[in-house]
Amino acid sequence: MIPRADLLALTPDDLASLSNRGIVKRAQKELESGEFRFLIQEEPENLRVEWSDGIVCQFPAGKSVHEAICSSGTLGISRHVIRSVLAYQTKYQEVTATTDNEPSRENMPPGSATIKPTEVANGSQAKGIWDPGAISDEDLLLHFRKSAIIQARKRFEEGVLVELTRGAKPIAHFLDDGCTVRFMVPGDLRYISADCAESLLPIWVPLAVWAFRELPEGRLAGIVSRSQIEWPVPKETLLALEALMAELFIDGLHGISDTWPQRLSRLEHSIRTQGLIWPAELITDLLQQCEMYRQHDARFEPQQVVQLLGELTARRRAIQNNPQTVPQPLIRGTSADRATEIAGGRMVGIGLGVRRGKRHTTISTYLQDAESGSLAAVERTFADPDPKNGEQTRTFTDLADTILVRGVSLARLATSQLLLKSGKRTPGGQLILPRIATNLVTNPQSFQWEQLKAPLAVENFAQLSARLESLPPSCLRPRRCTENVHVVPVQAAAEVRFDFALQQLVATLSDTEGQVAELVCPYHSQADVAFNSLYRSLNERGSELRFVSGHVRVRGRKLQIRPIALVFDGPDGRQGILPCVHNTISKGSEESTVSRDALLADEKVPHDVALGSVAGIEVSTGSAHLADFLAEFEVQLSELMITGLKNSQPAIWEELAKSGQRLGLVRWTRPVSQLANALTERLNDLRWDSTKATPAITELCLLSRLTSE
Repeated sequence: MIPRADLLALTPDDLASLSNRGIVKRAQKELESGEFRFLIQEEPENLRVEWSDGIVCQFPAGKSVHEAICSSGTLGISRHVIRSVLAYQTKYQEVTATTDNEPSRENMPPGSATIKPTEVANGSQAKGIWDPGAISDEDLLLHFRKSAIIQARKRFEEGVLVELTRGAKPIAHFLDDGCTVRFMVPGDLRYISADCAESLLPIWVPLAVWAFRELPEGRLAGIVSRSQIEWPVPKETLLALEALMAELFIDGLHGISDTWPQRLSRLEHSIRTQGLIWPAELITDLLQQCEMYRQHDARFEPQQVVQLLGELTARRRAIQNNPQTVPQPLIRGTSADRATEIAGGRMVGIGLGVRRGKRHTTISTYLQDAESGSLAAVERTFADPDPKNGEQTRTFTDLADTILVRGVSLARLATSQLLLKSGKRTPGGQLILPRIATNLVTNPQSFQWEQLKAPLAVENFAQLSARLESLPPSCLRPRRCTENVHVVPVQAAAEVRFDFALQQLVATLSDTEGQVAELVCPYHSQADVAFNSLYRSLNERGSELRFVSGHVRVRGRKLQIRPIALVFDGPDGRQGILPCVHNTISKGSEESTVSRDALLADEKVPHDVALGSVAGIEVSTGSAHLADFLAEFEVQLSELMITGLKNSQPAIWEELAKSGQRLGLVRWTRPVSQLANALTERLNDLRWDSTKATPAITELCLLSRLTSE
């Protein structure tokens, strides 16, 4: 008998989306208990599973799981049907739902496409990868009404913006509408998961299929944009924005007029009403920095002002020039990029991140909505203590233990399940928790991260690398605090070492396909115990590492992950570790803390090295000079944002221009020299026109922002 490819392809997560998570878990427990014996009978027209408890489940040939017949009489997909599918998979565990075992057309229902493996970049056939674009229009017509197909085609011709990922479970994420379509079984349109009403599937599924056809062959991921819209360019609004930026450059935050924030706030409202969501969000952040400066708030960072102005410049130019390589909705924002009220739902903690500022620390807890797959972060910023007042520095663990509401801390939230009755998500992805304690409940999680949804969850490193390579620079895409946060399944961690020059822990991660990535975790004195604990865990339990969540980037040709959580297999189940926090290991509902003395007693842990200075370490002379140049450049440009052009000295910029020339930084040297020359003219001209220098500063802010990539 030919195996039922559709039944073999369904994962527990697929089955949960077809029924619900509770039914699948109960079916798994019953099967694993060994209490129920089963007999599978395969006939040409029927697959029959008989159970020792008297239940019989039948799967007619050419029919989907939805049409399975259960003798229990339960409506819908019963747990017995789920149990039967799982039992069938155990019998054929050596058979995988991949294109290496291409299903016979004879055993497939009408309208099911025969899909071949996708050819990847290296010319080999990637195991398990298939392309929904191979599904023909004839197959679509067999599953959906012709009128719906015509309506979908009209919508497609009007324009779509969709991020695509080919894999064992291909994903189409529509960026302009917030809908995600997931294909569960190769070529079988009966098994589709989407976060939209079932009545809308005849629209979204054809759109996803046609979008995959637009993705170049050999690409695992990419963004497809088809739009006939003539995007309007609000020239007067952008000129007004440029004028306000120039005013800030000239006077600096210290000398800016009292009316400047009000004028910028009115412009922000105008920009937002014109559909420029992300530029408006940038202006909001800039106004916050201005207010923090005036209030002498420790959260103020002049370098952040430079970054905001640089990104505003990038988006302003992209809106004016309308480049064909970057879709305008990514640059401007869409109607889906708005504050969203959360009526209720379940969110899963996927880790905790730390960002250090000059005088403050920001702790972020990341969560994924279990139903929609959307990401959000709960953030809190803490000012550094003032030594003059006898205040002592708090560790990251102390900060992460800060109670948010009802005894729930940031650290606890990062490793738990959050049940929300209400809340709010900002356009930037921040989650605003309800003030009423009864509107949220936290429960332990078992770290079954196979159930997390794409695009947060990826299948392997190759898929993740392909996605990152397909994206435009971060300054031209959605401004979410959860950007480039991913969960990656791994096979093991090895080659754990301490980088003396960069003062960071480095390890080599491998996935199930044999691909590798680099795990990087910088050292900080406020997390010395957590750092040493992470080092020891990776050394002793590297082979048990199963998932890593974190901020992902590509450096050169190397994939790097800065972790926010790691999940290990253990004798009592999976355990989650937060790298930046005192090594609290979550074991379901239990917690155990490793003592500091025990950690420092471990000879394998480079505690003294991590605490040491890098002053005596040999590094590349060229790299050191470049780092010095960039550091001095950032300091002087940040200082200029405060004092303004009127108080800036040309000698500083002349010296920077000479340093840039020696390093061969032509792109940098030109605007630095222009600024130095303009400031020199100021010394000899009583009627000096300060606007001559603003183009150079604009260019330097942009370069600073691009360097942060």
